[in-house]
Amino acid sequence: MTTRKTPMPTLPPEERARSFDEVALGYTEELALREAERCLGCKNPACVAGCPVGVEIPTFIDLLKRREFAAAYSCISASNSLPAVCGRVCPQESQCESHCVRGIKGDPVAIGRLERFVADRHAAGNPGAPEPRALPEDAPRVAVVGSGPAGLTCAGDLARRGLRVTVFEALHTEGGVLAYGIPE
Repeated sequence: MTTRKTPMPTLPPEERARSFDEVALGYTEELALREAERCLGCKNPACVAGCPVGVEIPTFIDLLKRREFAAAYSCISASNSLPAVCGRVCPQESQCESHCVRGIKGDPVAIGRLERFVADRHAAGNPGAPEPRALPEDAPRVAVVGSGPAGLTCAGDLARRGLRVTVFEALHTEGGVLAYGIPE
């Protein structure tokens, strides 16, 4: 078992110079499984304590190792509404990965890259938005002001709890920092 993270494929420099495409291309299934094998499955996982939303990291990685991709996605999304975004822009190196025991003698497990892989794989197999749940006409209504990551997470959590949610956005495109602050 290597002490170094599995490298992530990147867009060649010649293509980067002519596009605004994402530079980090993400793990293939083979690379994700290789990186997942580096996880020690600690009995008292410090990485979970370092995760601001409390993702059960060893559990989702174990499910990934067993190729139970849908279950791994369910594990992540139980506490993280935006795993594909967090897998790309969350500062894992100063949060969950900084607590990873593997980091004592080498690189920590690439938790964010694995989260991104699971989320991207889920999205590829489930294109489009999920069907909205039918709610009774008298279901409580709530407004969420702002369609950035926090507003969308709040709206999703409230909708799962059976409330009718309307999201309001002042700007012409939804997404907040996802639309205006992070390159596509």
